[in-house]
Amino acid sequence: MTIRKLTLALHRYMGVCAGVLVALSGLTGSLLVFRDELDAFLHPELLRVMPGDRLVPLQAVMETLRQTYPHDRPLYLRLPRTANGVYEVWMNAETGRRVYIDPYTGAILGARLPIHTPMGFLLLLHTQLLSGEVGEIVIGLGALLLISLSVTGLVLWWPGRKKLLHGLRIKWRAGWKRLNYDVHKVVGILAMGCLILTAATGASMVFHGSFERTIHWLAATPPSLPLPVSTVHRGTAPLALDLIVRNANRALPGAETTWISLPLTPEAPVLVRKKFPQEIHPNGRTFIALDQYSGAILRVENALEAPLGTRILNLRYPMHIGRLGGLATRVVQVLVGLTPTVLFVTGLFIWWRKRRTKQRSRLTRPPTYTGALAGKP
Repeated sequence: MTIRKLTLALHRYMGVCAGVLVALSGLTGSLLVFRDELDAFLHPELLRVMPGDRLVPLQAVMETLRQTYPHDRPLYLRLPRTANGVYEVWMNAETGRRVYIDPYTGAILGARLPIHTPMGFLLLLHTQLLSGEVGEIVIGLGALLLISLSVTGLVLWWPGRKKLLHGLRIKWRAGWKRLNYDVHKVVGILAMGCLILTAATGASMVFHGSFERTIHWLAATPPSLPLPVSTVHRGTAPLALDLIVRNANRALPGAETTWISLPLTPEAPVLVRKKFPQEIHPNGRTFIALDQYSGAILRVENALEAPLGTRILNLRYPMHIGRLGGLATRVVQVLVGLTPTVLFVTGLFIWWRKRRTKQRSRLTRPPTYTGALAGKP
């Protein structure tokens, strides 16, 4: 078997076996590019409020949550990014409840489980196939298969340096069989770079441990350190959350607070996540760890001053969702997410047509007589 035939066989069977998975990942990914906007459009009663004059204290929000959900513990607090946005609180992993609070009145607008919402369902389908860690691994393997499909597709398409433009032509007036083949070939090659980038960043987030160690090793940068701990004082209550955030703002005054990770143990710190205007990550990758009792700053991780390995890792998510260049790249990412479905449908037809042709040739082929039957009438 020649290298080309082997490549064709690999491309064909990987496409048939993984095509549905890759197409599903692409379609759900396209819908999730504008997840926040679509979610707010579908659920304005939870995610949009009338702007007020002053924000309620964060500590008051925490007290309201404790009184309303005494058996739940808040894990994360997402701060509003716009004047009409809301506080979104992620409760403990056992319930998975998300609570939405008016930042101007402190009133609870409602609560929901992600799986019960259209965008939450799509996100879990896209990242885990609704199957937890097993589904996440399957998604990661599908991303690696998409990279393999792209590389083998390039090898099969390559027409030589002098015929590159010829390899990008679609014969629109040709028969539908030829048109289907040309569409598969040209769409695949034009989207190849974006598909590989999207698949690689997706796989790197699934197999994040191995990928992060590799990047830090290649960049010769130290890996991330474990979180520092708060100094526990008996009889001392945690400091008000507003004072802790104020200390974080003083440490990095030019960055916007986007998330707050709340401590679950007496030793855990409060982790304040921030975003500088120069960062392309939608949530920022700047972190400040503070003592939950004194508000003292324990560590600052400034994304603008991060070592090379960390900067590379910080690009994964914005690259995966098309946040490198504003609205234009997000629209491109939507189109990129649609291409696996186009390639799967056109490729499946090519495979089916060749399979049917082979079956017909076997049926119409005259029988061959050997041995004792040779020469018999």
